[in-house]
Amino acid sequence: MAGLKIENITKRFGETDVLKGVSLDIADGEFLSLVGPSGCGKSTLLRIIAGLEEQSDGTIRIGGQSVAGRRAADRNLSMVFQSYALYPHLSVAENIAVPLKMRRMSNLQRLPLLGRFMPGARGLVEEIGQEIAHAAEMLEIAHLLARKPGQLSGGQRQRVALGRALVRNPAAFLLDEPLSNLDAKLRVQTRAEIAQLHRRLNATFIYVTHDQVEAMTMSDRIAVMMGGRILQCASPDVIYEDPDTIEVAEFIGSPKINILPVSLSDNGRLAFFDRELDLCSTKRIEGAISLGLRPEALHLATDDAVFHGTVAHTENLGAELYVQIEIPGLANRIVMRAEAAQRRELTIGTPVGVGFDAANALVFDGNGQRVRRIETLSKTAAQEVA
Repeated sequence: MAGLKIENITKRFGETDVLKGVSLDIADGEFLSLVGPSGCGKSTLLRIIAGLEEQSDGTIRIGGQSVAGRRAADRNLSMVFQSYALYPHLSVAENIAVPLKMRRMSNLQRLPLLGRFMPGARGLVEEIGQEIAHAAEMLEIAHLLARKPGQLSGGQRQRVALGRALVRNPAAFLLDEPLSNLDAKLRVQTRAEIAQLHRRLNATFIYVTHDQVEAMTMSDRIAVMMGGRILQCASPDVIYEDPDTIEVAEFIGSPKINILPVSLSDNGRLAFFDRELDLCSTKRIEGAISLGLRPEALHLATDDAVFHGTVAHTENLGAELYVQIEIPGLANRIVMRAEAAQRRELTIGTPVGVGFDAANALVFDGNGQRVRRIETLSKTAAQEVA
């Protein structure tokens, strides 16, 4: 296994810049997810790492060595595609064996009938068979080795594709939206299996997805990509709780973060519709200011209510209840996470007061950049400032 270093990678298709100076350091044994909306360049970057596309500029190093000009087959990387790319006429065992036969056996040794009689072929076949059995046992598909891909479920085909990648003992695994063809239940199960496989192998995984849940639940770090650039690369907790930009804050999190327009009072306090909040800036903020509040940062309130509105919709998820609230003068509804026990008092049309935890508030300037020098005021301090 090996780490990867991606230095200032750009990619142009004609006049279109798809990647705009992407740089990443991926440690040996790390699980890093590239996440972003469709068209942001994440799959193009993965194909460049694999050697299936050539970058316009920049350098890729695997294990400290530049792979410039090196073919995909010579980079010792295993790629798992969205479509699984299995040979329909071959059995599961034969599909898994393909990369081993291509690497270790000569053209004559690979011949269907005569190959077994070539010198050294029998020993190689036995060795490859043992490695297939080991990979199949690890992925719990040993009972499927004689079947053809058409006889397998989507989840089973996914495991076969992983097995074929696994037997190569690559420097890194590259996975391009491998779960997108699975149903919701199977996606959750396979997600856990891939995470467990990573822990067992302690291998380097680079995982491309547009699904933030996959990225948040499996990754050591997440690189959020938009418009051909990496906006932020950090642990899932940091990406969620401490985003650098409003774009990252809005992309990560379900339900989506609430973004509210606020202003800066002369005394430095932030205000929402002329109501001063318990938040104070130590410097002037340029442009239109936005306040970001995750649904879990909001709570029902009476005396300390900041927002007053009406329940417009509820989503009962069993253990959780998400409530959409219409605020007069605000274009978009805000979403609050409530306790399941509150579902009876939060019926549609009910007037409510809502407060928020100032410590969990996120503030962004007119360019969408995070404003970090924000002080949270206690009630006493807030009264003194006022």
